[in-house]
Amino acid sequence: MTGVMMRDAEIHERQLGLTVAPFAGETPASIVSRIAARNAISPRNLCSDLGLRWPFLCSGYPDQLSGLADVAGLKLANLKQWNPEKIGIGRYRVGLTRSSTGVFRRTATRVCPVCIEQALEKDGRHGAHQLLEWNVMCLHGCEHHKVPLVELPRAGTSHETYDVVAQIARYSDAVKKAADAGPKIAPTAFEVYVRQRITHGPRRDWLGELELSQLHGACLSLGAAICGSPLSSPETTNSDLEREFCAEGLSVLSAGPDSLMVCMEGLKSRPGARRSYFSTDLGPFYSWIRAAHGDAEVKSIVDSVHAFAVRNYTMKPKKRVLGRPVPAVQRMSFETAREQSGLSVGFLKRLISHVDNLSEAPSAALTETTPDQLSRAINFWGGLRNLKSTAVALNVLPTQVKGLIERGILRSIRFGTALRYVLAEDVDRLLAEVAALPELPDVGAFLPLRDHCQNQRIGLVRLITLWREGRVGGFVRGADAIGLQAIYVPQDVDVGVCDTPTATRDLTPLETAAYLKIGVGAIRALRDAGYLGHAKRLNADTNHRHSLITQSSIREFETRFLTLGQLATSARVAPIHLARRLDREGVPTVTCRGRHVRVYERSQVAEHEVVARSISNG
Repeated sequence: MTGVMMRDAEIHERQLGLTVAPFAGETPASIVSRIAARNAISPRNLCSDLGLRWPFLCSGYPDQLSGLADVAGLKLANLKQWNPEKIGIGRYRVGLTRSSTGVFRRTATRVCPVCIEQALEKDGRHGAHQLLEWNVMCLHGCEHHKVPLVELPRAGTSHETYDVVAQIARYSDAVKKAADAGPKIAPTAFEVYVRQRITHGPRRDWLGELELSQLHGACLSLGAAICGSPLSSPETTNSDLEREFCAEGLSVLSAGPDSLMVCMEGLKSRPGARRSYFSTDLGPFYSWIRAAHGDAEVKSIVDSVHAFAVRNYTMKPKKRVLGRPVPAVQRMSFETAREQSGLSVGFLKRLISHVDNLSEAPSAALTETTPDQLSRAINFWGGLRNLKSTAVALNVLPTQVKGLIERGILRSIRFGTALRYVLAEDVDRLLAEVAALPELPDVGAFLPLRDHCQNQRIGLVRLITLWREGRVGGFVRGADAIGLQAIYVPQDVDVGVCDTPTATRDLTPLETAAYLKIGVGAIRALRDAGYLGHAKRLNADTNHRHSLITQSSIREFETRFLTLGQLATSARVAPIHLARRLDREGVPTVTCRGRHVRVYERSQVAEHEVVARSISNG
């Protein structure tokens, strides 16, 4: 019994005398493993002899670290700094920063093979060690030797895995092989940034609140989005690609929120086969932010993404983005705009292009709109009338509305189609001028506007134009009609020469009939029989082609033929009486494919002296 006690005392005395000098950044568990190896004892037994508990020391309990500092002559502050202290469920303090198990693996044995081989050569077996930063999974290489870190297989239990000396001895061949063949990899900007956080703590920037897992996820996913690469999961991503993505993402995020905003705008403008939307344009980065948006540390990034999405993409009312309601929809799809306005998508685009004075290319590229833009377009549309509603409001014919447009009394606009729209303010102004006329007096000779135009053979458009120009006056207003038809005109008003159609251009069949003083049906018969030529023209208001009687054919017709209306006007007799006289005299009409048309050749009329004399004598 005494011999056993002596051996224990001797071992205890040797443990206190044989310690090790910690490496910079070495974990407390690694220090204990090395001390135990130098004293040829297991870490668990060493802790028992020193009054410590190996499982608790591996977990970094404060009293265990304090005891280790006392018996091994180490600085407690250094032990605390490089101890992976658990600060929450799945969260640890790593040096002077924080991380979760997504990036930090406390029970993993990751080592630099060159560091280990050099330490073994210098100190022997107890030179095997593990630095805290080697357990940060987003650091892939050694800062000093620029070789990839090697991860050794896990032992049977976690506490066996913490014994780094035993682990390295168990897999010494793999470590030596990696040290001899390890390729050179230079630290990326992201890895330098992470090491600075571990050693010196987070910077005072907008990323300062992020723990390492969040920082890694943000940089990795944003870098993948920038490079246009899908990202199924960090675990399945190639390490070279991961390092590239993280460096790319950090270059954007480290520059601040404005840099992230510019980057997201670039992702939005990038051409793609799928419909543009923030979830597709931001790709892996949005997938990460959607999963992490509930963490308080990522609030600043969530704010930027939320503001970007709301400002740049279409939103439906009561939409939520990243768990937050949209305060006010800033962009909407044309389908939503159609539902709100009741106007077709195509017409809305033309209307917006006109209101915002967009050229053809930007107009064709419109895929969405804004509430403000839609409001301007709807307000402008509310100030317009089509020709039919304008005719109803003025109580005139649509053709007369066109005449008022041509005379400049009403202004009109088009939106890329044949249809014309009249400004409602012009219509209201014209109606207000009518309403301002004096009421119809009990004395005096006045005729309603329509009757006066028929009696005086003056067009309504011309009479209204003369009135607006102040060339005629004395108009009054009656109470038995609406619109322009409420105007009463003095019978003795002088309107000048009556309107007479002229053949100074190609005429419609109706205009030709008025000019030649014959029915429009007869004009069509003459056209079909070849006496009058015609040409197809595009109707500016309907985009349909219609037939016009050509000016040259009318001139040629006049040199050879006379119509009954022309003869009757010249003779100052009723057409019916002149027609009977011509029939009695046997003056033949022209042949129009079986249709009877009262058109005569000038030579035939001249041969019958009675008819000619009656016409000349009147």
